[in-house]
Amino acid sequence: MQSRAFTAVRVAVTLAIVGGLIYRLSPGELSDVFTDSDPLLMLAAVALMIVVQALVVVKWMVLMRARDVVLPLPRALRCYCLGSLLNNVLPTAVGGDVYRIYRVQRETTARAADVAMTVLYERATGYAAMTCLGCLGAAFYYGHALWGLLALAGGGVAAVLLLYVVPRAPFPAMPMDHFLRNLLAHRREGLAVYRMTVFSLVIQALYISTIVLAGRALGIDVSWWYWAFATWLVALALLVPATLGGLGVREGGYSALIDSAGGTAAQGASAGFALGLLLIVSNLIGLALVEGYDRYFAHDAPLDESEIADAERALSTPARTR
Repeated sequence: MQSRAFTAVRVAVTLAIVGGLIYRLSPGELSDVFTDSDPLLMLAAVALMIVVQALVVVKWMVLMRARDVVLPLPRALRCYCLGSLLNNVLPTAVGGDVYRIYRVQRETTARAADVAMTVLYERATGYAAMTCLGCLGAAFYYGHALWGLLALAGGGVAAVLLLYVVPRAPFPAMPMDHFLRNLLAHRREGLAVYRMTVFSLVIQALYISTIVLAGRALGIDVSWWYWAFATWLVALALLVPATLGGLGVREGGYSALIDSAGGTAAQGASAGFALGLLLIVSNLIGLALVEGYDRYFAHDAPLDESEIADAERALSTPARTR
């Protein structure tokens, strides 16, 4: 009953926020922004979002391998795309992540704790990278460029030092059932988490570039660094499970932030709606690719009648014992 009540509240909040946003902007403003958009730039944003989602799947697979969780690429892609779609359309903040844990644990017979930590690290490294880029965006956009350059230089030095320190840091021996092993199984996993954190900077930079392309398609002329800062703020707001898949919060956040940066509120809200659609479309394309692969390439060639007869004969013959 509590879960149903919470879901009903989130649905009501979503409808109230989206309705209020549309009422404030008027549907005509939003439709005008989409009507005047550049379709080629929007297609480029879709293509780049597909690349971003593929790189996230690669990152997740590396983290799974570090935990000795082996899952073929097509299955990992299916689990991730379905989980991402669930996070975007269901009235739950972590439903997609729970689905990923359940599905991978079932298909690999791995420990649920091991699978859960791979999902947690995949999420945490992404938010850490988004935070770094958001802070850099604020430094470049609101402060002097020197502060941004100093931050970039300091981050580069820290990254190199950690790359030297992490593989050589002492790793205490812990029994298999120790609770700390659920956080970090071994040194190899720690190194993988660090490398995937750095890799996440590339992924998040491409993700922000996707939003920049979608914004340009909608007529928004704002610097890349401001988009990095705005996307970080919106990502923090989406951590609060107030609406369905962040619907309304994302659009309202971009509407206010873009309006204060020289664009219009309608353009910002349209960028939020476009981002949600880009995530859904890219994951649907990923699922379509997996289904096509399973249908045409994954299955072995069928046996002919003689091979089937030989197999049946072998199964019916009792085994000889010495």
